Amino acid sequence: MPEQQTLGSWRGVSLDIAAWDGVAAEVDLSFACMFTRERDGGPRGGLAHLDHALSGMLLRARDEGVFQGTSMETLLISQPPASIAARAVMVIGMGEPSAWLPAVTAGAVATAVRAAMQLGVASAAFAPSLLDAGLAPGETAGAGPEMMKAVTRAIDAQASMATYGLVPTPSLRRWVFDVGAAGYAAAAEAFQATLAQLKAG
Repeated sequence: MPEQQTLGSWRGVSLDIAAWDGVAAEVDLSFACMFTRERDGGPRGGLAHLDHALSGMLLRARDEGVFQGTSMETLLISQPPASIAARAVMVIGMGEPSAWLPAVTAGAVATAVRAAMQLGVASAAFAPSLLDAGLAPGETAGAGPEMMKAVTRAIDAQASMATYGLVPTPSLRRWVFDVGAAGYAAAAEAFQATLAQLKAG
C-alpha cells in the first residue's frame, strides 16, 4: 500500500498526499500534466508509466497533434484500460518546459479542481509531472505552496458559485497530491505549512 496521509481539509474537502502516480491513484479522476516536449528525451517516472498503460497512445496523440500539451489544454480519457486504477484520467497541457514557473502548475491545479467539480466526481488526484518532463528538483522547489494555494482558491470559487445558485453543491470530497516516494516527507511538510498559513488567514 503506497504511503499516504491527510494533510488537513478545506471547506469539507479532505486534502491528502500519496506516494503514487497517475496510474496507481485510487480515485474517481486522476490528473497528470504534460508539456509540449520533454527536456531531454522522452518522459520518465509516472508520465512514462501512464503512457505505457495507455499502450503508447499518449505520446502518439502528442506526436500527431491530437493533444499538443499546450498550456491548459485538456485531454479526458473516460475509458481507461483496467491497468489504470482511476475511473477516468485527464491530462493537462503545461506548454513549453523552458517557460515553466510555479504559476503554470498552479493554473493546472485550478483547471483540475474545476474539471473535477464540473464532472461531479467525489475524489481526484493530481500529478504535476514536473520531474517526469526533465525539470530538476531544485527548479521545482516553489511548486508545492502554489499548488496548495491554487486548490483552496479553486474550492472557494466553486463554493461561491454554488451559493449563487448557478451550480450544484460541489461534489468533491477528497483531493490527493501525487508525489514520488523520495520527496514524500518534504512535500508533506511544505503542503501542511502552507495549509496552516492559509487557515490562519
